[in-house]
Amino acid sequence: MPTENKSNKIITMVLAVIITLAAITVIYISLPQNEGNNKTSDENNGQQNGGGQTEESTILTVIYGDEQTNYTLKDLEALESYTGMGGRRTNYPKLEGKGNYTGVTVTTLVELTAGDIENYNIIVYSNDGRNKTYNFSMVHGNVDIYNSTNASNSASIGYGNVTMIASYKKDGKYLNESQDGKLRIAFVNDKKELITSSGLWSKYVASIEIVEQ
Repeated sequence: MPTENKSNKIITMVLAVIITLAAITVIYISLPQNEGNNKTSDENNGQQNGGGQTEESTILTVIYGDEQTNYTLKDLEALESYTGMGGRRTNYPKLEGKGNYTGVTVTTLVELTAGDIENYNIIVYSNDGRNKTYNFSMVHGNVDIYNSTNASNSASIGYGNVTMIASYKKDGKYLNESQDGKLRIAFVNDKKELITSSGLWSKYVASIEIVEQ
């Protein structure tokens, strides 16, 4: 019996040592994996929060029926740009946002997604939950023009002669995201400063839906 008890103790000790070594081995192997996962998580968080990756994120989606085209800032800048002067007349009355705006004409975006569609409206959806519908005439720049120096003059001084763009720059700098978003609808003229209603200038633009008439 003493011999048997001694053998049992030895076996128990050996098993305990084996279990301990196995546990240490598992912990040792898992440590590098956890560190790697943490690094990946940090990198992902960096990309989600900006991290120099904002140019590669979709900032505009153009929708036409089942067709959908996504654009990054880099994609939009690769398209032919349009720069023109413009500004907004509010109902206060007050003039706001006067300057040079650069972007892509909305007619170009429509053509790239819907082809040679002849008559349509567009709906511009913004990140703040708002949306605005523009008819075919508005998309082609046929809107009221106001005095560029006298905001108190409420009467329109003209009609048309502006271009509707999805603007990503003002005065050569990217838009202020907190004020305008990454994209803003603007109505501009490439030869002279023309003022249009602030109600036409959608901000925080996220998507444009083309609706055939």
